Amino acid sequence: MFENPILKAWFSDYVKENELEENSSLENERRYIDYIYFSQIQPDRLDRDFDLLNQICDEIPERMGLIGIAVTMNGQLISTRTDIDDILQKDGQGRFEVYILAYKEKFSTEELISEVYHKRWEGYNFSEITGYFQTQKIVTRWEGLPTINIIFVAEKKAEAQSIKSKEYTINIQQINEEKLYAIAQANRKEYQADLEYQDSIEFGKLEDAGQVYVVLCNADSLVRILTNDDGLIRANMFDDNVRDYQGDTDVNQEMEATLTTNPVNFVLYNNGITIVCDRLESKNRALIIKNPQIVNGCQTCNSLYQVKRKGNDLSQVQVIIKVIEATKPEVAQGIVKGTNRQNIVYEEAFETIRQYHKELEDFFNVMQTEGFSKVYYERRSKQYARDNAIKPYQKVSFRVLIQSMVAMYMNHVETSHRHESKLIIDYRNKLFVEGQSYYPYYVAALLASNLECIMKQDYSLKDMRPYKMHLLFLIQELSLGPAPDIDDKERIEEYCKKLLKLLGGTEYKQTVLRAAARFRQIMRQWVAAKGSDYRYAIKDNPEFKDFMLKELRGSSVVEVNSNVYTGRVMTVTTDKHGNLFGFIAHRPENVYFNELDNPNMNISYEGKAVSFRLTEKAGKIRGINVRIL
Repeated sequence: MFENPILKAWFSDYVKENELEENSSLENERRYIDYIYFSQIQPDRLDRDFDLLNQICDEIPERMGLIGIAVTMNGQLISTRTDIDDILQKDGQGRFEVYILAYKEKFSTEELISEVYHKRWEGYNFSEITGYFQTQKIVTRWEGLPTINIIFVAEKKAEAQSIKSKEYTINIQQINEEKLYAIAQANRKEYQADLEYQDSIEFGKLEDAGQVYVVLCNADSLVRILTNDDGLIRANMFDDNVRDYQGDTDVNQEMEATLTTNPVNFVLYNNGITIVCDRLESKNRALIIKNPQIVNGCQTCNSLYQVKRKGNDLSQVQVIIKVIEATKPEVAQGIVKGTNRQNIVYEEAFETIRQYHKELEDFFNVMQTEGFSKVYYERRSKQYARDNAIKPYQKVSFRVLIQSMVAMYMNHVETSHRHESKLIIDYRNKLFVEGQSYYPYYVAALLASNLECIMKQDYSLKDMRPYKMHLLFLIQELSLGPAPDIDDKERIEEYCKKLLKLLGGTEYKQTVLRAAARFRQIMRQWVAAKGSDYRYAIKDNPEFKDFMLKELRGSSVVEVNSNVYTGRVMTVTTDKHGNLFGFIAHRPENVYFNELDNPNMNISYEGKAVSFRLTEKAGKIRGINVRIL
């Protein structure tokens, strides 16, 4: 157990805030070490994604006795293999790193690599992820060889080692309590940077901000404040940036080429960076910056870091840096918005600053439903970090909100666990649309948040953690049946209010347990019908979703919405089995329909105007209730 009194106090607070008192001391210690260490890689992620921390800490074969296992791709913690596909679709290439935290006495480096990287553990997520990124399909997209980071926790620190092989690079670290304390302190943004500069312009104090400086400094000075003692980039300095490092893009390749081939001219081509901080002081040609946040220039900073990490000389590189002492939160937000306007930013990066999300946050704040813990929409990173009265599970992130909405109201529970950047693209103009009711978003968040609370308290639900989105779908389905179209404001509000009334008080937990029992039963029926090889191919399988719907409703057909459309039948013909099928002219895609779904259909439909509804079956949209007008 921890001896440092401050670290000990932080650990105690963490256990209380997350209601972990019933766990063993060793279990909580392991969890807190994982939380500290991996929060420096992707700050705030583990505060908002409880399942990922459970996965890192708990989803490990017991006999291995490790502290934690995690995989990152392009600096992001990976929770499922589909995250790899989603990020590759966006970034093009992938940098993979495997992290293994272990107590020093228990394992050798060779044993850890053999057990975690090479061996395939059936039913364990970390093994599925490592196995997937080593497939031929993904290897062709590697940006470079993977890195295996082995972090031994021991009483004493030791010098880091790096070993390169033909397959991967191995980095071995040995950290102690003192090092954990330093990481935890940095994670809390309790960091003071001393930035040496060559020349400066001081603007003095502004009305809505403190001091402002524009300085010219050597790139080495900047990289020094960007990295910690281990040479890792301080990722939490980019918490307020609208986007993360984008990796090997054309712009970043060009930037890195300039840094290596024409370093003197870098300052001429680069826009520089903007830093916002809590307190700012100039002394002896150095800026003393309290809790710096880089709000613009993430790509520049990371490119400098990558070039330096590869052993290149940055002594001739100069950078222009604007440092602003922000005395009000709204000033910092305005700077973030203003300094990123000129950049090409992923559209989803600005999603949560749209007015609809602000109004959604306000709606959550005024809502309180009897029998449920209150829920807060944390649309901005660490928005409620200073409010100790709000428990972690009460804070619903954009990631959880969009995943819950896809599961409950978009009829796609099989894709609901996908990365939020993928989902916001797939459901643009369908979710978070002006004029839509706030109620379904509130219900999705409320049920997801309170489900998290119930699952933490009830150990019998541990096996259901990977299927939380399926449980949310089943809770709704078993209580009130399919939801109306989300764009039908009057009907969806009536449905949501009725659902909340049905699930109030102790009824919600009973419904959760009933949904879990039903899901286990459907899983057994699925495995019996398909074979034991299909036991693990469930969460993202559209065929399993159809099977589940058939068991629940007697049909796998899902009505996409309640709207009635009209169009003209383009063609009607027969398939190889003699069944009629055709296509209706419709935008954005023509609609397929057949006589199996429409028993009254005949050849005379061709060329006729018809009315129809849209449904989904086996992941494909088709028409039902097709009627000649």
